[in-house]
Amino acid sequence: MNGGKAAINFRKIIKQIKMKKMKCNIYITAILLVLFGSACKKSAIIDGGLSKEKVDMTTYDFLKTNPRQMFDTTLLIIDKAGMKDVINSPGTFFVPNNYAINNFLNAKRDEARKQDERLNYTLDSLFKYFSPQMLRDSMGIYFFPQKITRDGLNSIGASYQSVTKGESLDVSLEEANQYTIPGIITNKPQYIYLNKILGAKDILAGDGLTKVDPSGDPKLLDIKTLCQTTGIITNTGVVHVLENKHIWTFKHL
Repeated sequence: MNGGKAAINFRKIIKQIKMKKMKCNIYITAILLVLFGSACKKSAIIDGGLSKEKVDMTTYDFLKTNPRQMFDTTLLIIDKAGMKDVINSPGTFFVPNNYAINNFLNAKRDEARKQDERLNYTLDSLFKYFSPQMLRDSMGIYFFPQKITRDGLNSIGASYQSVTKGESLDVSLEEANQYTIPGIITNKPQYIYLNKILGAKDILAGDGLTKVDPSGDPKLLDIKTLCQTTGIITNTGVVHVLENKHIWTFKHL
């Protein structure tokens, strides 16, 4: 008799566990749907926690007032180059943040240490060896006189002439195989990329997935940079922020 009751109680416990697991899955799915729906309403994700794509200030002031001070080093270069008016002119700024500048300094340091391991390369070194015009040309490749927003982009990409003479970059909107749940969330996210074309524009290889340079030379693979923040509309233009691992000037390692 006791064995029969124990079996019944065990089945009840199993049933309760299954019901709790089902409810948990429903809650998780509901949360994902809410989050995904919120993300789809706005294309802008702003470093520092802002959620509005329109900010009531100039591009320069937007960078200067970032709560995490993500652009302080970038602004030092802009100031040294005398580019505040350029940054605040109508157009689009693909902003390299402090990490991107630091990545460049580290790359220059590593180059120097191949000759002498005691050498260093800091922001002071940059300002010593780069004239204001060199700084202007290097930062100018990220600013375009056109307003570049995702609604005018596609996966093929298009070339845009920057304010630095003779320097064009490719901008594309590419789909990623992420954040989908079969039968629930089927729309794949799309990201803006800023690309430096090396040699000829990369093409798809025979597998239909990998991209290669038409020459077959791996050293000529295009440099693709994801925009981690997009679609910020300031009083003077459009801002997209490049990912942290980008190397300023698209320096090739």
